[in-house]
Amino acid sequence: MNDMKNMSTELIATYRLQLRPQFRLKHAARVVPYLARLGISHVYLSPCLQSVRGSEHGYDVTDPTRVDVELGGEAGRLHLCSVLEKWNMNLVLDIIPEHMAIAGDQNPWWWDVLKNGPSSRFARFFDVDWMASEERWPNKVMLPLLGDHYGRILEAKELQLEQRNGMFTLHYHEHSFPLDPSSLGALLGAAGKQAGSELLEFIAESCNRLPRPDVRNPGLAQRRYRDEQVIMQLLTRLCIEDIDTTAALDAEVTRYNTDPDLLDGLLDRQNYRLAFWRAARHDLGYRRFFDINELAGLRMEDEEVFQAVHTLPLTWVKQGTVQGLRIDHPDGLRDPGQYFHRLRQSCPDTWIVAEKFSGEAKACPPTGRLMAPPGMTFSIWLADCL
Repeated sequence: MNDMKNMSTELIATYRLQLRPQFRLKHAARVVPYLARLGISHVYLSPCLQSVRGSEHGYDVTDPTRVDVELGGEAGRLHLCSVLEKWNMNLVLDIIPEHMAIAGDQNPWWWDVLKNGPSSRFARFFDVDWMASEERWPNKVMLPLLGDHYGRILEAKELQLEQRNGMFTLHYHEHSFPLDPSSLGALLGAAGKQAGSELLEFIAESCNRLPRPDVRNPGLAQRRYRDEQVIMQLLTRLCIEDIDTTAALDAEVTRYNTDPDLLDGLLDRQNYRLAFWRAARHDLGYRRFFDINELAGLRMEDEEVFQAVHTLPLTWVKQGTVQGLRIDHPDGLRDPGQYFHRLRQSCPDTWIVAEKFSGEAKACPPTGRLMAPPGMTFSIWLADCL
């Protein structure tokens, strides 16, 4: 690829291609010759970063650090770019700065937040108010996804604990959640006594000594991460090497799953609180996209968050494989002006398109430009939402 091939082809017409598992990057590459013959200068590609498994649209991104494997991954993207270059066509990429999908263990950043709470290295990435919880649940984020009140779900044994090689997870139908290692001391200690394993009892005591997540003491996060990694590596190795340890842990998991009070005590020590889905209307501790609980807002005003989310698209711009960026819902950001200034500084020669919903049908300004801070212009598309 030629470096900095920005807008090497004059913008004549764009053609949108919607990627999905049934129409992957390789399929997009196949239609490029046809689009070229139509006179299309720029392929406008729907989001291609890792999204929820089976996503039909790609706007539910779970990991912005890699290309969606269901769409063909990085190999598929490179193939599409090579075909576009062969036909002297450019690429406009759709990106989502406002939110991320928080589906189960598919989002590694959100999973770490649930596991480590305000001590997570990604806690600042999401717009979470850790102090919003009631006094009984400090430093917790509420997850309103239960089909009934928590107590009824617990008594019905719909919440189930699982472990694999010392990695503990909680499951509710298709949903899964991590467990805070600092909450596992009692469970591991009981299993250690049952297996007669001094090493497992030592690991249990080490879990008890892990600093509890605390939004008021972020300085403990580094120590917590260091100790947590060592503890979990020891536990995993022990489970792989000692069948008696695995059997004892499985027995404890069964005991917790059959005793609602015991499981409730463990869940009370997590960094999240499971709640009836109706509670989202009045007691949600994180900003979501519109009223979609599964899409959590990002703190894009934080430069570290901006860089983490935009690393791949900006790299592709610098490499010359992306010549335009279409920004989804910038009006949902805390400071859209700051965002676009930062984006323009990162890619000064790139065409930037801002999409915005309007409350009623409106005509675009005669200039075809969105009002912007001095020294900056970008195009805008208006999608009417009537």
